[in-house]
Amino acid sequence: MSRDPFIWLTLGRDAIAFAVAAGTAIVLWLRKRRARYWPMTPGRVEHVSSFENSGSWLTDVSYSYRVENDFYSGQFQLKTMGEAKAGRHVARWKDQNIGVRYSAKKPGISVVRMEDQSGLHPEEFRGR
Repeated sequence: MSRDPFIWLTLGRDAIAFAVAAGTAIVLWLRKRRARYWPMTPGRVEHVSSFENSGSWLTDVSYSYRVENDFYSGQFQLKTMGEAKAGRHVARWKDQNIGVRYSAKKPGISVVRMEDQSGLHPEEFRGR
């Protein structure tokens, strides 16, 4: 049995990458939870596209919004298991007006909460 001295470097690198990914996920989750109390402004979906990623489909939704006289943009993803559903997401979100929550302290930080979009596609937002 050979002992590779670089295995610890590889394991350390992987552990750091996992910690960064987990930390980022936690920060985003906390931001979404806090965002329910942020002010809301009208926004507009500017671009929607879907692509396959490791057996699932991701739909990127890019949007813009305005706070006072300044324009900002943001992006979120929807994950589905099939190409047909991803295509339906593209069709439903394209060119839509949406509600955007933004940080009062830093208006460039925004969140699109699905709960705020109930008028957009009611069949998708039944308290799930």
